[in-house]
Amino acid sequence: MTEETRCMGIGTTVFVAGFVAGVGTGLLFASQSGARTRRQIHNLAKDMQEEANQMLGDAKMSIGKVIDQGKSLVG
Repeated sequence: MTEETRCMGIGTTVFVAGFVAGVGTGLLFASQSGARTRRQIHNLAKDMQEEANQMLGDAKMSIGKVIDQGKSLVG
């Protein structure tokens, strides 16, 4: 893994963590019912899980391509 790829992954992780923290804080301090807030948090968690699964799939595909390129260079 190159340094640039590693830094990009770290940057993406930090951005997502900051986004989640910001949204969570906004939901907790919003003036609305507890049931509505819980529903929003549940929906946000579900969306974030789908996003994480998508990113994981993309990462697996990228790693597979790198492995295939390495194999073609070796033999």
